[in-house]
Amino acid sequence: MKKYIYLILITLIISGSIIMSGYIINGQTVQTDVLVLKEQDIDNTITASGKLQYRSGQAIKSSDTAIMESVSVKNGSEVKEGDLLYTCYIIDDAYTAMLSEYSDLIRSGSVSALLKDYGGSEGLMEELKKYCKKESIYAKSSGKVTGIKYSENDLIEKDSVILRISDKAVLEIPVNINENYINQIQKGQKADVVFNAEPEKHFLASVTNIAGEASMTSGLTGKETTVEVTLTLDEAGEELRAGYSAVCCITTSTDRKVIAVPYEAVYSEDGDDFVLVACHNKAEKISVKTGKEYKEGIEILEGLKEGDQLIVNTEKVKEGQRISIRERTVQTNG
Repeated sequence: MKKYIYLILITLIISGSIIMSGYIINGQTVQTDVLVLKEQDIDNTITASGKLQYRSGQAIKSSDTAIMESVSVKNGSEVKEGDLLYTCYIIDDAYTAMLSEYSDLIRSGSVSALLKDYGGSEGLMEELKKYCKKESIYAKSSGKVTGIKYSENDLIEKDSVILRISDKAVLEIPVNINENYINQIQKGQKADVVFNAEPEKHFLASVTNIAGEASMTSGLTGKETTVEVTLTLDEAGEELRAGYSAVCCITTSTDRKVIAVPYEAVYSEDGDDFVLVACHNKAEKISVKTGKEYKEGIEILEGLKEGDQLIVNTEKVKEGQRISIRERTVQTNG
Protein backbone atom coordinates (compact mmCIF):
# COMPACT_ATOMS: atom_id res chain seq x y z
CA MET A 1 0.00 0.00 0.00
CA LYS A 2 2.83 2.34 0.93
CA LYS A 3 4.44 1.59 -2.43
CA TYR A 4 1.36 2.91 -4.27
CA ILE A 5 1.25 6.00 -2.05
CA TYR A 6 4.89 6.72 -2.89
CA LEU A 7 4.20 6.29 -6.62
CA ILE A 8 1.23 8.65 -6.45
CA LEU A 9 3.32 11.25 -4.59
CA ILE A 10 6.17 11.00 -7.11
CA THR A 11 3.71 11.36 -10.00
CA LEU A 12 2.16 14.45 -8.42
CA ILE A 13 5.58 15.98 -7.80
CA ILE A 14 6.68 15.41 -11.43
CA SER A 15 3.39 16.75 -12.80
CA GLY A 16 3.63 19.76 -10.56
CA SER A 17 7.19 20.39 -11.66
CA ILE A 18 6.19 20.31 -15.32
CA ILE A 19 3.32 22.70 -14.70
CA MET A 20 5.49 25.01 -12.63
CA SER A 21 8.26 24.96 -15.22
CA GLY A 22 5.71 26.04 -17.81
CA TYR A 23 4.66 28.93 -15.62
CA ILE A 24 8.31 29.83 -15.06
CA ILE A 25 9.09 29.74 -18.79
CA ASN A 26 6.04 31.81 -19.65
CA GLY A 27 6.83 34.12 -16.79
CA GLN A 28 10.40 34.70 -17.91
CA THR A 29 11.04 37.76 -20.04
CA VAL A 30 13.15 37.03 -23.10
CA GLN A 31 14.90 39.69 -25.13
CA THR A 32 14.10 39.49 -28.83
CA ASP A 33 14.53 41.39 -32.08
CA VAL A 34 11.53 42.41 -34.16
CA LEU A 35 11.05 43.48 -37.76
CA VAL A 36 8.37 46.12 -38.28
CA LEU A 37 6.63 45.04 -41.48
CA LYS A 38 6.12 47.44 -44.35
CA GLU A 39 4.46 47.10 -47.72
CA GLN A 40 7.13 46.75 -50.40
CA ASP A 41 7.55 46.92 -54.14
CA ILE A 42 9.38 43.69 -55.02
CA ASP A 43 11.00 42.91 -58.35
CA ASN A 44 10.46 39.66 -60.24
CA THR A 45 13.81 38.65 -61.67
CA ILE A 46 15.55 36.12 -63.90
CA THR A 47 19.19 35.34 -63.15
CA ALA A 48 21.74 34.28 -65.77
CA SER A 49 25.50 34.29 -66.12
CA GLY A 50 27.80 35.32 -68.94
CA LYS A 51 31.13 36.91 -69.84
CA LEU A 52 31.88 40.54 -70.47
CA GLN A 53 32.92 41.42 -74.02
CA TYR A 54 33.30 44.44 -76.24
CA ARG A 55 30.39 45.17 -78.54
CA SER A 56 30.91 43.19 -81.73
CA GLY A 57 30.47 46.47 -83.55
CA GLN A 58 31.18 46.94 -87.23
CA ALA A 59 31.12 43.90 -89.51
CA ILE A 60 33.46 44.33 -92.48
CA LYS A 61 31.86 42.63 -95.48
CA SER A 62 33.02 42.02 -99.00
CA SER A 63 30.92 43.96 -101.50
CA ASP A 64 32.04 41.68 -104.36
CA THR A 65 33.49 38.26 -104.99
CA ALA A 66 37.22 38.65 -104.42
CA ILE A 67 40.57 36.98 -103.76
CA MET A 68 42.37 37.90 -100.57
CA GLU A 69 45.86 39.28 -101.21
CA SER A 70 46.97 39.96 -97.64
CA VAL A 71 45.53 40.63 -94.19
CA SER A 72 47.25 43.44 -92.27
CA VAL A 73 45.74 42.72 -88.85
CA LYS A 74 45.31 39.79 -86.49
CA ASN A 75 42.56 38.72 -84.12
CA GLY A 76 42.91 40.87 -81.04
CA SER A 77 44.70 43.71 -82.84
CA GLU A 78 43.84 47.26 -81.80
CA VAL A 79 43.08 49.48 -84.79
CA LYS A 80 42.29 53.14 -85.27
CA GLU A 81 40.09 54.74 -87.88
CA GLY A 82 41.99 54.77 -91.17
CA ASP A 83 44.24 51.79 -90.44
CA LEU A 84 44.70 49.27 -93.27
CA LEU A 85 42.77 46.04 -92.66
CA TYR A 86 43.37 43.97 -95.81
CA THR A 87 43.88 44.12 -99.57
CA CYS A 88 42.07 41.99 -102.13
CA TYR A 89 41.42 41.53 -105.84
CA ILE A 90 37.86 42.26 -106.93
CA ILE A 91 36.53 39.71 -109.42
CA ASP A 92 34.03 40.88 -112.00
CA ASP A 93 31.77 38.41 -113.81
CA ALA A 94 33.23 39.65 -117.08
CA TYR A 95 36.38 37.65 -116.36
CA THR A 96 34.55 34.34 -116.29
CA ALA A 97 35.46 33.91 -119.97
CA MET A 98 39.13 34.36 -119.13
CA LEU A 99 38.89 31.64 -116.52
CA SER A 100 37.38 29.23 -119.01
CA GLU A 101 40.65 29.23 -120.97
CA TYR A 102 42.21 27.26 -118.12
CA SER A 103 39.49 24.66 -118.26
CA ASP A 104 39.24 21.66 -120.57
CA LEU A 105 35.48 22.10 -120.41
CA ILE A 106 33.78 25.37 -121.18
CA ARG A 107 31.32 26.00 -118.36
CA SER A 108 28.98 28.83 -117.54
CA GLY A 109 29.11 28.50 -113.75
CA SER A 110 29.73 31.38 -111.37
CA VAL A 111 33.18 32.78 -110.73
CA SER A 112 33.06 31.33 -107.26
CA ALA A 113 32.38 27.84 -108.57
CA LEU A 114 35.19 28.05 -111.10
CA LEU A 115 37.69 29.28 -108.55
CA LYS A 116 36.78 26.48 -106.19
CA ASP A 117 37.45 23.97 -108.93
CA TYR A 118 40.72 25.53 -110.09
CA GLY A 119 41.80 27.55 -107.09
CA GLY A 120 44.53 25.02 -106.40
CA SER A 121 46.35 26.23 -109.46
CA GLU A 122 48.67 29.05 -108.50
CA GLY A 123 49.00 29.93 -112.15
CA LEU A 124 45.26 30.47 -112.46
CA MET A 125 45.16 32.66 -109.37
CA GLU A 126 48.06 34.76 -110.53
CA GLU A 127 46.60 35.14 -114.03
CA LEU A 128 43.26 36.16 -112.55
CA LYS A 129 44.89 38.87 -110.46
CA LYS A 130 46.18 40.50 -113.65
CA TYR A 131 42.64 41.14 -114.79
CA CYS A 132 41.23 42.19 -111.40
CA LYS A 133 41.10 45.50 -109.64
CA LYS A 134 43.12 45.63 -106.45
CA GLU A 135 41.34 47.19 -103.50
CA SER A 136 42.51 48.21 -100.03
CA ILE A 137 40.07 48.18 -97.13
CA TYR A 138 40.57 50.55 -94.18
CA ALA A 139 38.99 50.71 -90.72
CA LYS A 140 36.10 53.14 -90.48
CA SER A 141 36.20 53.15 -86.70
CA SER A 142 38.57 52.37 -83.84
CA GLY A 143 38.33 49.14 -81.89
CA LYS A 144 39.53 45.58 -81.52
CA VAL A 145 39.70 43.15 -84.45
CA THR A 146 37.87 39.82 -84.05
CA GLY A 147 36.57 37.00 -86.22
CA ILE A 148 39.08 37.03 -89.09
CA LYS A 149 38.13 34.16 -91.42
CA TYR A 150 40.38 34.61 -94.46
CA SER A 151 44.05 34.49 -95.36
CA GLU A 152 46.19 34.99 -98.49
CA ASN A 153 44.70 33.66 -101.76
CA ASP A 154 41.41 32.64 -100.12
CA LEU A 155 38.30 33.11 -102.22
CA ILE A 156 35.89 35.59 -100.65
CA GLU A 157 32.22 35.21 -101.48
CA LYS A 158 30.17 38.36 -102.05
CA ASP A 159 28.60 39.75 -98.81
CA SER A 160 30.81 37.53 -96.64
CA VAL A 161 31.92 38.94 -93.28
CA ILE A 162 35.71 39.29 -93.44
CA LEU A 163 36.21 40.43 -89.85
CA ARG A 164 34.63 42.53 -87.12
CA ILE A 165 35.84 45.61 -85.29
CA SER A 166 34.54 45.66 -81.75
CA ASP A 167 33.57 48.89 -80.04
CA LYS A 168 35.73 49.11 -76.91
CA ALA A 169 33.63 51.98 -75.62
CA VAL A 170 30.64 49.65 -75.19
CA LEU A 171 30.72 46.54 -73.00
CA GLU A 172 28.16 43.77 -73.38
CA ILE A 173 27.27 40.50 -71.67
CA PRO A 174 25.55 37.81 -73.76
CA VAL A 175 23.48 35.48 -71.54
CA ASN A 176 21.38 32.43 -72.39
CA ILE A 177 17.75 32.48 -71.19
CA ASN A 178 15.74 29.26 -71.04
CA GLU A 179 12.90 29.11 -73.56
CA ASN A 180 10.39 28.82 -70.68
CA TYR A 181 11.25 32.34 -69.50
CA ILE A 182 12.19 34.20 -72.69
CA ASN A 183 8.67 35.67 -73.10
CA GLN A 184 9.27 37.61 -69.88
CA ILE A 185 12.29 39.37 -71.39
CA GLN A 186 11.88 42.65 -73.27
CA LYS A 187 14.28 45.24 -74.64
CA GLY A 188 14.92 48.07 -72.23
CA GLN A 189 14.57 46.00 -69.06
CA LYS A 190 17.21 46.66 -66.42
CA ALA A 191 19.62 44.18 -64.87
CA ASP A 192 21.81 44.22 -61.78
CA VAL A 193 25.26 42.86 -62.66
CA VAL A 194 27.94 41.57 -60.28
CA PHE A 195 31.35 40.44 -61.57
CA ASN A 196 33.34 37.68 -59.87
CA ALA A 197 36.37 39.97 -59.99
CA GLU A 198 34.46 42.82 -58.29
CA PRO A 199 32.00 41.05 -55.93
CA GLU A 200 31.33 44.12 -53.77
CA LYS A 201 30.25 46.33 -56.66
CA HIS A 202 26.96 46.38 -58.57
CA PHE A 203 26.66 47.59 -62.16
CA LEU A 204 23.50 48.50 -64.05
CA ALA A 205 22.84 47.08 -67.51
CA SER A 206 20.00 47.12 -70.04
CA VAL A 207 18.57 44.47 -72.36
CA THR A 208 19.57 45.68 -75.82
CA ASN A 209 19.04 42.63 -78.02
CA ILE A 210 17.07 39.37 -78.03
CA ALA A 211 18.16 36.77 -80.60
CA GLY A 212 15.61 35.79 -83.22
CA GLU A 213 16.47 32.09 -82.95
CA ALA A 214 16.83 29.59 -80.13
CA SER A 215 19.69 27.12 -79.79
CA MET A 216 20.77 24.16 -77.67
CA THR A 217 23.19 25.04 -74.89
CA SER A 218 24.69 23.17 -71.95
CA GLY A 219 23.30 24.12 -68.54
CA LEU A 220 23.54 22.86 -64.98
CA THR A 221 20.89 20.24 -65.71
CA GLY A 222 22.25 19.22 -69.12
CA LYS A 223 21.21 20.37 -72.58
CA GLU A 224 18.49 22.99 -72.78
CA THR A 225 16.89 25.23 -75.39
CA THR A 226 17.84 28.85 -74.83
CA VAL A 227 17.71 32.25 -76.49
CA GLU A 228 20.69 34.59 -76.36
CA VAL A 229 19.94 37.94 -74.71
CA THR A 230 22.45 40.78 -74.86
CA LEU A 231 22.90 43.08 -71.86
CA THR A 232 24.76 46.36 -72.35
CA LEU A 233 26.36 48.06 -69.36
CA ASP A 234 24.89 51.52 -68.78
CA GLU A 235 28.24 52.73 -67.50
CA ALA A 236 31.54 50.84 -67.70
CA GLY A 237 34.08 51.25 -64.93
CA GLU A 238 37.80 51.38 -65.63
CA GLU A 239 38.28 48.34 -63.39
CA LEU A 240 36.34 46.10 -65.78
CA ARG A 241 38.06 43.90 -68.35
CA ALA A 242 36.66 41.95 -71.28
CA GLY A 243 36.39 38.28 -70.33
CA TYR A 244 35.21 38.86 -66.74
CA SER A 245 32.53 36.42 -65.55
CA ALA A 246 29.27 38.04 -64.42
CA VAL A 247 26.02 37.13 -62.69
CA CYS A 248 23.13 39.15 -64.11
CA CYS A 249 19.76 39.61 -62.41
CA ILE A 250 17.22 40.90 -64.97
CA THR A 251 14.12 42.66 -63.58
CA THR A 252 11.14 41.50 -65.62
CA SER A 253 8.31 43.11 -63.59
CA THR A 254 7.52 44.59 -60.18
CA ASP A 255 4.83 43.53 -57.67
CA ARG A 256 3.43 46.48 -55.71
CA LYS A 257 2.58 46.77 -52.00
CA VAL A 258 3.67 43.30 -50.97
CA ILE A 259 3.95 42.12 -47.35
CA ALA A 260 6.89 39.71 -47.31
CA VAL A 261 8.78 38.11 -44.42
CA PRO A 262 12.09 36.22 -44.17
CA TYR A 263 11.78 32.53 -44.94
CA GLU A 264 13.25 31.53 -41.57
CA ALA A 265 10.47 33.40 -39.73
CA VAL A 266 7.73 31.13 -41.12
CA TYR A 267 7.07 27.77 -39.44
CA SER A 268 4.75 24.92 -40.39
CA GLU A 269 2.66 22.86 -38.03
CA ASP A 270 0.17 20.20 -39.15
CA GLY A 271 0.17 21.66 -42.65
CA ASP A 272 -0.49 25.23 -41.49
CA ASP A 273 2.00 28.11 -41.65
CA PHE A 274 2.45 30.51 -38.74
CA VAL A 275 4.71 33.28 -37.43
CA LEU A 276 5.32 34.88 -34.06
CA VAL A 277 4.63 38.58 -33.56
CA ALA A 278 5.22 40.90 -30.60
CA CYS A 279 1.88 41.94 -29.08
CA HIS A 280 1.46 43.55 -25.63
CA ASN A 281 4.92 42.35 -24.55
CA LYS A 282 4.12 38.75 -25.41
CA ALA A 283 4.89 36.40 -28.30
CA GLU A 284 1.66 35.78 -30.18
CA LYS A 285 1.26 32.97 -32.72
CA ILE A 286 -0.42 34.11 -35.95
CA SER A 287 -1.57 31.78 -38.73
CA VAL A 288 -0.65 33.06 -42.18
CA LYS A 289 -1.34 32.27 -45.82
CA THR A 290 1.78 32.46 -47.97
CA GLY A 291 2.11 33.38 -51.65
CA LYS A 292 4.96 34.02 -54.09
CA GLU A 293 8.58 33.35 -53.23
CA TYR A 294 11.07 36.16 -53.73
CA LYS A 295 14.77 36.56 -53.13
CA GLU A 296 13.87 38.89 -50.24
CA GLY A 297 11.45 36.43 -48.60
CA ILE A 298 8.00 34.92 -48.94
CA GLU A 299 4.80 36.84 -49.60
CA ILE A 300 2.13 36.87 -46.89
CA LEU A 301 -1.35 37.00 -48.38
CA GLU A 302 -3.33 36.76 -45.14
CA GLY A 303 -2.60 37.09 -41.43
CA LEU A 304 -0.20 40.05 -41.30
CA LYS A 305 -0.42 43.75 -42.09
CA GLU A 306 1.85 46.75 -42.32
CA GLY A 307 3.14 47.78 -38.92
CA ASP A 308 3.04 44.31 -37.32
CA GLN A 309 6.18 43.49 -35.34
CA LEU A 310 7.55 40.17 -36.53
CA ILE A 311 9.77 38.24 -34.09
CA VAL A 312 12.84 37.24 -36.08
CA ASN A 313 14.82 35.10 -33.59
CA THR A 314 12.00 32.63 -32.96
CA GLU A 315 14.32 29.84 -31.82
CA LYS A 316 14.62 31.65 -28.46
CA VAL A 317 10.94 32.52 -28.06
CA LYS A 318 7.86 30.39 -27.35
CA GLU A 319 4.23 31.20 -27.98
CA GLY A 320 2.76 33.19 -25.07
CA GLN A 321 6.16 34.00 -23.57
CA ARG A 322 6.81 37.46 -22.17
CA ILE A 323 9.29 39.42 -24.26
CA SER A 324 11.22 42.66 -24.24
CA ILE A 325 12.22 44.14 -27.54
CA ARG A 326 15.98 44.48 -27.83
CA GLU A 327 16.12 45.89 -31.35
CA ARG A 328 13.32 47.11 -33.58
CA THR A 329 14.10 47.30 -37.33
CA VAL A 330 11.77 48.85 -39.86
CA GLN A 331 11.61 46.78 -43.05
CA THR A 332 13.14 48.58 -45.99
CA ASN A 333 11.49 48.86 -49.38
CA GLY A 334 12.42 45.96 -51.67
